[in-house]
Amino acid sequence: EKPAMPVAGWAAALAGAVAVALPSILLYAAGLGRVLPLTMALAFVAVGLGVAAGAVRQRGRALEWLTLRSVLPITLMAGILLYPLVFRGLDVQRRQRMQDAAEFFDEGRDPGVLFALERVLSEAAASPVLRRALAAPPGDARRQDTLDSLAMTLLRTALPATRTPYDVHLRFLDAEGRTAGRFGVSEQRLGPSALDQLDADVFDIARQMYAERGEGGPLVDQFTGREPDRFQYVGLLPVGDPPEGWILAQAEPRPLWQQGGGVPLLRVLLPSGYGNLYASLSLAEFRDGVLVRSSGRDFGRYRLDPAVRQALVAREDLWRSERVDERRYLSYYRREPFEARMPLLTPEQQMIDAVRVPAFAPFDHLYYLLRLTVAGLMIGLLFFGAGLVLRRRAGVLPAPRVRFRDKVLNAFLAVGIFAILAVGALGVRVVSEENERAVQSWLRQHLERVEDALVLEARGEELPYRVVERVRLDSLAARVGLDLNLYRDGRLIRSSRPQFRYERLLDERLPIGAYEALYYDGYKFTYAEERLGRFRYTAGYRALLDEEGRPAYVVSIPTLPEQERIEEERARTLAYLFGALLLLVVVVMATAALLANALARPVARLRTGLRDVARGRFERKLPVGTRDEIGELVETFNEMQEQLAESRRKLAQQERQLAWREMARQVAHEIKNPLTPMKLSVQHLRRTFDDAAAGEAAPAPAPDARFARLFERVTGTLIEQIDTLARIANDFSTFARMPTRVLERLDLNEVVRQAVRLMQNEAEAEIALDLAPEPLVVEADQEELRRTFINLLKNAIQALPEDGAGAVRVTTQREGEGAYAAVIDTGTGIPDALHAKIFEPNFSTKTSGTGLGLAIARKTVEEHGGAIGFETEAGVGTTFWVRLPLAEA
Repeated sequence: EKPAMPVAGWAAALAGAVAVALPSILLYAAGLGRVLPLTMALAFVAVGLGVAAGAVRQRGRALEWLTLRSVLPITLMAGILLYPLVFRGLDVQRRQRMQDAAEFFDEGRDPGVLFALERVLSEAAASPVLRRALAAPPGDARRQDTLDSLAMTLLRTALPATRTPYDVHLRFLDAEGRTAGRFGVSEQRLGPSALDQLDADVFDIARQMYAERGEGGPLVDQFTGREPDRFQYVGLLPVGDPPEGWILAQAEPRPLWQQGGGVPLLRVLLPSGYGNLYASLSLAEFRDGVLVRSSGRDFGRYRLDPAVRQALVAREDLWRSERVDERRYLSYYRREPFEARMPLLTPEQQMIDAVRVPAFAPFDHLYYLLRLTVAGLMIGLLFFGAGLVLRRRAGVLPAPRVRFRDKVLNAFLAVGIFAILAVGALGVRVVSEENERAVQSWLRQHLERVEDALVLEARGEELPYRVVERVRLDSLAARVGLDLNLYRDGRLIRSSRPQFRYERLLDERLPIGAYEALYYDGYKFTYAEERLGRFRYTAGYRALLDEEGRPAYVVSIPTLPEQERIEEERARTLAYLFGALLLLVVVVMATAALLANALARPVARLRTGLRDVARGRFERKLPVGTRDEIGELVETFNEMQEQLAESRRKLAQQERQLAWREMARQVAHEIKNPLTPMKLSVQHLRRTFDDAAAGEAAPAPAPDARFARLFERVTGTLIEQIDTLARIANDFSTFARMPTRVLERLDLNEVVRQAVRLMQNEAEAEIALDLAPEPLVVEADQEELRRTFINLLKNAIQALPEDGAGAVRVTTQREGEGAYAAVIDTGTGIPDALHAKIFEPNFSTKTSGTGLGLAIARKTVEEHGGAIGFETEAGVGTTFWVRLPLAEA
């Protein structure tokens, strides 16, 4: 029997799950998503403890719930039940993050620029060249050149200014606030006096902000620039204490149509706390329905949907599910109140901030459900291990009895787990290889772009390696929009991101694998895996050949700008893969359960049938539901059951016959004992009476005539009844004794004629014959066969009406390899209730007789290899038929 889950275990599990779920719902509703891992763990622990508690109470059978076959579905079920709660927490977290990002973006805060400005201020303050230059007299001609060069170097080191959507400036000011040196990349074309006045204005604002803050260290903040709706970033740091001078850094976002393509600062290079807010989000700002600022890739339209603008007239924010380029997104729109944003803007210049994130796809749900399930499995395996110990101590491991269904389920489960692991490992490998090929193709194409750009800069027949010697690497990188590194003789000589080199984030030597491929194996392109701390990326290398066909330089492109996107796509592909695997796990488990039940159900039915047979119940047949070997087994079992039922019926009949034979012997013996002396005595009395009447004895008076007649009648009756009793005793004796028959070849037609002649003398009704024209030769005992037909004829005659209106007819014919004979009467028929008792011993429908005639006839026919039966219809008549096999020629 299937073990039932202990009530105590279910109760404890339900109570634990409810106790954890209720506060979790409240926490998620409040937006506290950080409790998600703790809630998951507590929920699984509560469910597991409930099951374990019930198992410990019940021991034995209940411990079967701690098997792997039970832990897996329980864990999966718990994960499915808890997932809506988990998804609610994830959705609340995501929406809160989008709202925070919209507010942060509305303030114009770019974490990468803030970090870069803080970095350039710190590096400038630590430079000894700056202190020496500021200490020089203001009229020194070399002072300004030194400070301008230092500003250019620091700005390009800390912030790749030429490839960002910002106008960037770095200024060095003396203690009085006069500009001593500057460098900037700007779309503005201003004269020296205008630049000095602009520097003074910005410095006054920044120094006032620095003084109001009242703290030391660098100041990095934002303020309103020349346009009221666009923020600038400013950084200020004094040099020395008291200040010997000032370092002023400024970054102003360019207009949208001037930003162009660039390489953003990587999130992996930002310290903790920077950049996490914008990760995987796309942000945009619309003024009067027109895009003026954006971040990310998902806002491709420069005009806002009019329906969104109309909806935001009456409300301040709006959540929408939108489809863009066959992909669904969750978008958040936030309207800034006019009076709170910029008083200079008119109501027609509506400012709207938008945040967009890809919506959860079905496979995303599967991925998070997989993570939840794996977390539950880690806890479930602990309970499984505890169950092994408990079952071992309880003496149920190894199990004394294993059900066939469990074995099938275990087999399917094992095959499913191994198949899923194999598919998962193969899928990860395929995804990784496809990702690697895509990266290689991307690197090869972009390195060809670099070489094409060098060819375009060539003068006459100048080779690309000559061009790279005279052009600036950062300008070339800005032209192609890529980070570039240049190697000569295996050593790094230039980089478009020198800060990587200064902080030793780049290896000064060419990777050994790339060096061998380019310098020894003769390849023009190769790639290698690089590492930046724990961050792994791929770098492509292309040799620039000299006139002799040897690598003069090697230009390298790292995938740092694209690696995050590549890793994101790879993670999403793997998420889809493992989400599909989770779905496959569910399908495998459900299929395994269905197949195990389908395979075990016929076996269980066979087991039930065998139990019924063992208990002596043969009347129930098993349904045959399949056409396979199981169905054939069920059919064989049903045939065996029928044979057993027939054997039991015959055995019971033989037992009854043996009982009747024993009784018949005793009855015949007891009847015959007094019959012989009785008959002899009556016969002797009659002879004496006859002799006395004839005068042979001594003379005596003549008997009275009336007495003589009475004496004759009484003694005749006695002798007749004695003969009847003797015949009854002979019938009993015939039924009881084993047959000593003499088999011979007989014509069935002749045996039937003899029986009819014998019965015709005693019967008043006419017996008609309809015999086969050809002889029907059978092998039988003539006396027993004739007695059989005499019994059948006698029953047919006695079944006729008393008015003599009925008739009896006997027919014979050939049926294939057998002979057929029938005794037909037109009597009253046999009632339906008596059909089953006709051939039973001691049963008769007449007041006289022993009820053994038909039983003897059936016994005789069956022992001759034939069959006997009857067909009857009330009020019409009865037909008793006999089938015997024909003798061989």
